[in-house]
Amino acid sequence: MPDILQLSKFEEHIYNTHLKISRQHKNLPFKYRKDFGNVSDKTKAALKKISLFLQKFEHIKLEDFILAPYKIYKDEDFFDITYYTTLKATKAYSLYQNSLLYEDPDSLQQINNIVESLKYLQSFCQNKHITLDQYLTYQEDKLPCFLVHLKEHKVNLYTLLGLKNFIKEFSKIDAELTKFILGEETYNRVQTNKNKLLSSKKAFSLITQGLLKINENLKK
Repeated sequence: MPDILQLSKFEEHIYNTHLKISRQHKNLPFKYRKDFGNVSDKTKAALKKISLFLQKFEHIKLEDFILAPYKIYKDEDFFDITYYTTLKATKAYSLYQNSLLYEDPDSLQQINNIVESLKYLQSFCQNKHITLDQYLTYQEDKLPCFLVHLKEHKVNLYTLLGLKNFIKEFSKIDAELTKFILGEETYNRVQTNKNKLLSSKKAFSLITQGLLKINENLKK
């Protein structure tokens, strides 16, 4: 009889991501697990629940999801894998993503986020056969896609601010609709974050060069 709790490759990846982040948080060495035969049924069940959750909400990034409570609840030094099956974990993820609005654009986390945003922008534009200029006016279900992508943290605000017409297109959208989709925190941070980006030492250059490269790639 097959083991109904046999782990998939993705579930094993979730386990090892949790292992890596929880150990790195304590500045401890770690080694990825290869043999999952002795993993408890409770842990396997939690991994399967997390896997289903992440497959349903594809915009949630696994590493950020695991990392989030360590960044938000800094007095805690360990979050068991079962924690990530709770509503507390999704709340921590949302709080962590919102906290990035206030983080320096040149911070390591922000730079990594910008790189991932640039990758997503290129992939989306290629799949939709549109240019970066068209991206800002491209809609699905009568909503500007960039608003949805920003809400789902597929692209970050700093990256979008690097697009020359972003402020113009952003201002065209009804303010109440924008606040409803993004929340007032994001809405109110646009000009402040634009100023921070322009005075940054790394982020502005990274975004500028990245967008130029995307434009070149989209022309091929």
